[in-house]
Amino acid sequence: METSLKNLNNRKQILNDITKYISYVLFAGVILVVLQGFFSLALLGTVRNTTSNNSHFMHYTQFYLKFCAMLLTVVLLMYYGIKTYIVFDEKRYSAIGKFIKSNIMLLPLGLMLIWAFISLFHSPDFEKSLYGSGYINEGFFTVLEYAVVFLSAYAIRQELKISKMVILWTFVIMAGLICFIMWGALVVDYNFGTTKKTGVFNNSNHYGYFLAMSTTATFALLVYSKKDWQVALLAVLLALNVHNLLYCNTLGANFAFIGGIIFIICSGAMTKKIRWMNLIIAFFVTGLVVFIDEVVGISKMWKQYVSFFEDLGILADSATGGSSDPNLVGTGRYSLWKRTIAVIKQVPWFGKGMDLYYANNIYDKRLDVPHNEYLAMASNIGIPGLVLYLVMIIWWFAKAVYQKDNMSIIDLSIMAGAFAYLISAFTGNSFTYTYPYFLVFYAMSMQPTIPKEKRYKKLQTENTPDAIENRTALENIKSE
Repeated sequence: METSLKNLNNRKQILNDITKYISYVLFAGVILVVLQGFFSLALLGTVRNTTSNNSHFMHYTQFYLKFCAMLLTVVLLMYYGIKTYIVFDEKRYSAIGKFIKSNIMLLPLGLMLIWAFISLFHSPDFEKSLYGSGYINEGFFTVLEYAVVFLSAYAIRQELKISKMVILWTFVIMAGLICFIMWGALVVDYNFGTTKKTGVFNNSNHYGYFLAMSTTATFALLVYSKKDWQVALLAVLLALNVHNLLYCNTLGANFAFIGGIIFIICSGAMTKKIRWMNLIIAFFVTGLVVFIDEVVGISKMWKQYVSFFEDLGILADSATGGSSDPNLVGTGRYSLWKRTIAVIKQVPWFGKGMDLYYANNIYDKRLDVPHNEYLAMASNIGIPGLVLYLVMIIWWFAKAVYQKDNMSIIDLSIMAGAFAYLISAFTGNSFTYTYPYFLVFYAMSMQPTIPKEKRYKKLQTENTPDAIENRTALENIKSE
C-alpha cells in the first residue's frame, strides 16, 4: 500500500514538473499575443484566404494572431490534458470536486462556445460564418482563437507568479513605444503606409479602443507604484498615451478612459491600496497634455463633447415629438443600433450568423457593423449567447469585489484596463484588432476560489479555546 502511494506521489510530482515547463511555453505564447501591436506596426496590408474560395481577406495582424493561436492550442491541450490526468489519477472525489470548483467560472464560456457552434448551423451562409468575412473576420474559427488566448492566459495566471506583472508591464511599455513611434512619425513626416489617426490597427476606432486600455493601465500603474523611477517612467508613458488618445479623436475611447479612472479611484479606495500623491501626479500629467493639445489644436475632443451633448438634445427633442432626425446621432451609430436591434428581433435565438454584415447580411444588406460589441454578439449568435457572455462579466466583477482584500496592485491595474475596454465596447466592436488584449487582461484578473480556511477564518478565530472561555464568562456575568 505504501509503495503504491509512493509511486502515485512520484508520478504526480513528475507530471506537475512537466506542467510547469509547459506553462512557460504558454506564457511565451501569451507574450507573443500581447506583442501583436509591434507586428501591426511592421506589416500593414491584406492577404486573401484561398481556403474559403477567396470569400474574404485578412490583415497581417489577423494572420499573426492565427499563428499564435495555433501554437497556443497545441500547448494548451498538453497542459490541460496532464492537469486532468493528475486529478483523475488520484481517484478521489475530493480532488475532482476541487478541480471543477476552481474552474467553475469557465462554465459560461463553454456554454457560449457550444451555443455559437449550434448557431453556426442556423447561419444563411455557413462558410462565411465559419471563416469570417470582411475586415473584422470574426467567424467561428476566430471565436475559437479567442477561447484559446483566454484559456492560455487563464492557465498561467496562478501557475506562474510573475506572469501578471510581466504581461502588464510588457503591454504598458509596448503601448508607450507604439505611441512614441507614431508621434515621432508625425514629427519627421514619415509615412508608415497609414496615418497617425488610423494608427496601427487599420482603423482609428480600433486604435482608440487599444489606447483606452493602454492609457487606463498606465494610469493605474502610476497610481499604485511605490518606486520613484517607476513613477517617472510611467508619467512619460502616460503623457504619450494621452496625447495619442486625443489625436485619435475617438469619443468612445475617451469615455472608456474616464470610466477607467473612476474605476481606479473606487477600487483603490475600496482596497486601501491607492497612493493619493501618485493620483495627483497622474491627474496633473493627464490634464497638462489635454491642455497643451487643446491649445495647440491637436485635440478635437472639446468639439466632440459639444457634439455629444447636442446629440443628446436631438434625442430628447425626437422623443418628445420634435422634428429632429435622430439617425445622425453618434456619427450614425444610433441608426446602426436601431437597425441591429431590428435584426435581433427577427432572429433572437441563434442570430443572423457570425460576421455577416454589409452585403452578407440578408436581414439588412445595407447594415454596417453595429459599432456596439454587445449588440454585435446578440445579432451574431442570438440573445442566449449574449446573456452567457454577460453572466461571465458579472461573475468576474462580483468575485473581484468579494475577494477585494486578496487583490494585488497588479490585479487592480489589469482589471482597470479590462474595465475600460468593456466601456469602449458600447461604442465599437474591434474584435481581432484589440479584443485579444481584453481577453488576456480579463483572464489574468479572474480571482481564484478562496480556500475554505481563509473563508472561515473569522469563524475559526471566534471558536478558539480562549474566545469560547471569554464568551462563556461574559454570558455568566450577564446571567448573574
